[in-house]
Amino acid sequence: MKKDDVLGGRYKLRKHLGSGGMAVVWQAEDMRDERLVAVKCLRTKNDLLDALDEDEAYDELRRMRGRFRREGALLGRLRNRSIPELYDQGSHGAEPYLVMRFVDGKPLHRFLDQYTPTVEVAAAIGVQIAQALACAHDLPVVHRDLKPYNLIIDQSGVVVLIDFGIAKPLWPGVTDYTQHGSTVGSRGYEAPEQILERQITPRTDLYALGCVLYHLLTGHPPFSGDGLKHQHVKDAPLPPTCHVGHIPAEVESLVLKLLAKEPEDRPEDSRTVAEVLRKYAPRPGDAAPSPRLEPDPTRPLRLPDEYDLPAAPTAPIAVPSPKRRHRPSGFLSRRMFQQITAEAETEIDVDEPASAVDRLVELLPTARRSWGAFDPQVRAALRVAANGMRIAGRCKEAIALYEDLALLAESSTSPNDLADYLEGTLGAAECRIPFGDLLPAAAACALVLEELPRVTDSRAQVLAERCHEVGIELDELGYEA
Repeated sequence: MKKDDVLGGRYKLRKHLGSGGMAVVWQAEDMRDERLVAVKCLRTKNDLLDALDEDEAYDELRRMRGRFRREGALLGRLRNRSIPELYDQGSHGAEPYLVMRFVDGKPLHRFLDQYTPTVEVAAAIGVQIAQALACAHDLPVVHRDLKPYNLIIDQSGVVVLIDFGIAKPLWPGVTDYTQHGSTVGSRGYEAPEQILERQITPRTDLYALGCVLYHLLTGHPPFSGDGLKHQHVKDAPLPPTCHVGHIPAEVESLVLKLLAKEPEDRPEDSRTVAEVLRKYAPRPGDAAPSPRLEPDPTRPLRLPDEYDLPAAPTAPIAVPSPKRRHRPSGFLSRRMFQQITAEAETEIDVDEPASAVDRLVELLPTARRSWGAFDPQVRAALRVAANGMRIAGRCKEAIALYEDLALLAESSTSPNDLADYLEGTLGAAECRIPFGDLLPAAAACALVLEELPRVTDSRAQVLAERCHEVGIELDELGYEA
């Protein structure tokens, strides 16, 4: 992907924000809703894959795709102002992407380069991190990569936890995308159990939070230099007051408890951590820090009434609306509608829903008014439009189209109408998976498989394949009936 590419006919890439071994992140322009968004794209071609043989590269790419798909599903379930919302997802060529709230702010590591936080400021940051972790741990999901680079203080002062790319759900049977013999996490913030490849729990994130708090209070992480992994596994950290005075005893005790080698010796959960830190953080109505901080992470605690959950997206940006040619009378010919439907099908066949799919969705209301909702050509176009929105990752729009398709066919006994009903039901349920709602998809698959013998045309095979794909996705997300 490159600057000015348009993804899904909607998201224009504007600025490269960063990249890692697995993904690249862009600032993009949502040309439909006129706002800035963050687009995270999986790198299906990278140095790691090039260095592997064909079989190893295939396995690694499968793991990468699985982790990426899981990240989208998890973000769809996490609702907290300190976690970016998932807006959309799709594929651009062979590269899948996620569309999220764009967080305009300063990464914590840069904030620490510029400022030396007081205990009050450190506590305010810690409270917000702990609240974000509580939201994730309630699922339960472990982030596994908490560090200053993955924390951004946005312009309103909200501390945002980003990059759930290696997050691990803890429900039974979930697929493990970690290669055996490799550790997942970041050097300097890994818990002992991560380094030793032992069981991961929410308290694994609490250890990383302890490292971040230690850094906030003292200006550096608890361990550094050579033998870093050995230090995390074996060495006791120096108390923070050995580096900086005037740290309350309860705060120091909390940090050292978070850094305990054994998970069971750490605090019970992140809410317990937040309760302790809140005692030392600014309260509603308190004055702003002096000297002034930009951005100011105490603001959400000092002025809580100004903040909603989840946080509002970045303010809209001015984007000129594309000019379209319309017949002045609003007339729609069947030949033109059929041609646009065929063009949309061609885009879908190559997994590149674009202008034809958008145009088809735009023309559907006119077609329904002109020829009626039950007209075969209108119904066929509705199926194509729904599939186009799904493949483009525009799940909310796809849900509405699929539900409409199912509703139109619900009361009919015709085999063709049954196929429409099943496709609409399955499609709407499948599009809810990225937002964490797995039960409808499982129920829809069961319904389709039960009714499939009554579908007599070639669509039976298509529905069977879709059920198989949805089943794989549910398995990878750890769903158990």
